[in-house]
Amino acid sequence: MFTFVIPAHNEEGTVAEIVGQALAAAQDGDRVLVVDSGSSDGTAERAREAGAEVLRGPLGKGAAMNAAIATVRTEWTCFLDADLVTSQHNVAVLLREAAAGSAADHVIGDYEYDYPGTILASTFTIYEPLTSAFFPEVGFHGANALTGYRAVRTRFLRTPLPADFGVESYLNISIALSGGRTSICHLGEIGSRYRFHGGSMATEIGSRILDMAQAHDRLDPADRPDWDRWLQDGVAAIAPTQADHGRSAILARLFTAVRRPMPAGVRTDV
Repeated sequence: MFTFVIPAHNEEGTVAEIVGQALAAAQDGDRVLVVDSGSSDGTAERAREAGAEVLRGPLGKGAAMNAAIATVRTEWTCFLDADLVTSQHNVAVLLREAAAGSAADHVIGDYEYDYPGTILASTFTIYEPLTSAFFPEVGFHGANALTGYRAVRTRFLRTPLPADFGVESYLNISIALSGGRTSICHLGEIGSRYRFHGGSMATEIGSRILDMAQAHDRLDPADRPDWDRWLQDGVAAIAPTQADHGRSAILARLFTAVRRPMPAGVRTDV
C-alpha cells in the first residue's frame, strides 16, 4: 500500500492537479495526503476540494514531509510536488507502478522540463560535486537527482528528515548508506510553476551534505571552514541566475563554479 504525500506551500493554483493524479493512482488502502506547509493562501481549501486528506504542517519542505511521515502506516511513501502544471503522463501512476513492480527501496522520478532552457544550477554546481567527493557510493541518479517526485519504502524514513531543502540530498545519501537500492523512473515531460529561491536552496543543499560528511567522519571538522567557503563561492554563482541574464552568461558562470578547485580533506575510506 502507498501513502501519496504532497507538501504544499502557497500552491492554491496548482495543488488540485497533482491531487487528481494521486487519486487516480490510488488503490484500496492507499492515502492521498496534502501537508499545508505554512501557507498564507487557499492551498488547504483547494486540496480538500480536490479530494485530498489535508494536514496542517510547519513551514519548510522537509518539516512538512516529517509531519506526514509521522502518520504513515503503509509500506511505501510516495512524495509528489504541489507545483505541477502539466505532465505527459500521470506521474503518480508511473511512480507507484515502478515501486510496486521493483526490488528497489527508493524510486527517483526523472523527467524532461517543458522549457528546454531550464538550468538545474544547484544540482550540478553544488550537489553533484559534493556527493561525488564525499559519498561516491550514492552514484549518479540522473539530471533530476533532487527531484520532489520519489517513492521510498517507509522503513527508510523513520529518522526525522532535515526540515529544509536539503531533504532530497539527505534521502539520496542516507538510503545509500543504509544499503537501500535506488532505481530511476522516467516520467516524461513536466511543466511546473517555477519559483526562484536565490542562493538559499543551494546553501541548504550543500550544508546538509557537508553536515552528513562530518557526521560520518568523512570531513574533518578542522577542514569545514574551507568547504563552507567553497560552498558559498558556488552559491554566489547561482544566486543571480535568472532568465533575463542570458542563458550563455549563466552557464559560463556556473561552469566556472563547477571547475573551481575543491579543498583538501575528503575521506571516503571509512
